[in-house]
Amino acid sequence: MEISEYLRIIWRRLWILLLVPLLAGGVVAAQVLREPPKYDATATVAAPAVVGGQNTNQYSGSTGPKAFVSNFVAAIGSPRIVNQVAKETGVLPRSIRSGLTAVPIGDSSLIDVTYTTSRRETAVPVAEKAAADTIAFLFQTQVTLAKQTQSEAQKAVDQANANLQKFYKRTGLVLPEESYNIKAQEISSLQQRELDARASGNITGADAVAAAITARKAELAKLAPQVAEHQSLVERKTQAAGRLNLVQQSVEAAVAQYKAADPKNVITLNQAKPVSRLGGLVRKVGAAVGAGLFLAVGLVVLLEVVARRPRPDRQRDPHHAASQSVASGSSPSHT
Repeated sequence: MEISEYLRIIWRRLWILLLVPLLAGGVVAAQVLREPPKYDATATVAAPAVVGGQNTNQYSGSTGPKAFVSNFVAAIGSPRIVNQVAKETGVLPRSIRSGLTAVPIGDSSLIDVTYTTSRRETAVPVAEKAAADTIAFLFQTQVTLAKQTQSEAQKAVDQANANLQKFYKRTGLVLPEESYNIKAQEISSLQQRELDARASGNITGADAVAAAITARKAELAKLAPQVAEHQSLVERKTQAAGRLNLVQQSVEAAVAQYKAADPKNVITLNQAKPVSRLGGLVRKVGAAVGAGLFLAVGLVVLLEVVARRPRPDRQRDPHHAASQSVASGSSPSHT
């Protein structure tokens, strides 16, 4: 087919190509205009004090703002936050999910939380609670985790103290290292006395001192493992106490961040305002007109295919063939 033939088909079927898209756009426009008016409210979350900055921050470093935004956007649509907001505002969870959006402002850590609804009185409460519950959740989890770690560290310290108390009760020694040093000094002093006695010819006295030295050495040998055990218990307690101190610092930092992220200080609310229908109307009607045009083109192609299909019943009918011969001025031949 040549271009002229295509143009003739388009001109012949132009009413289909115009009517179908117009009908589709008109139906969609009517549906959009029949919808009740909608309102939206925006809560802006601005918490620069807890995003980026020092390494003790939960979202520190150059990637901190991006991580904060990603976590915030993911958390605000989670069932936990949606159900919590629904409980606080009385709005159905499905309505919150369909109308709630969280969008960062440029490349910053500031986030606009917007709720769109046909019930104007719920727009501001849902936006406010969603923003507040989400930022509290992000930093509360850090506090909870830090306190759980603190609890485990405290248990380790308590266990180390209990082991030391058992050792003191079992051995009767409070400072076994001091006892060990005293006995070692006694042995050294007795050894010197033995040497002096033998030098002066006091063999009996020297032998008595030697026996005392042997007894002290036996006591010292018995005391050595107790000293080692005590030193090990004390070292474990020192390590546990040091870890508890570090964990307590982490808890203090997490609590400080949580307080700095107080929704009362980091959230700014805008009043509910009507949502313009123009943007949605243009977008939806344009899509409907495009789909209608596509359907119209398909319909025109189908009609042309059907119109150009040959009719085999007429080609096989002998009466139809004879009538065509007569019409053309020819006659059947005779033999």
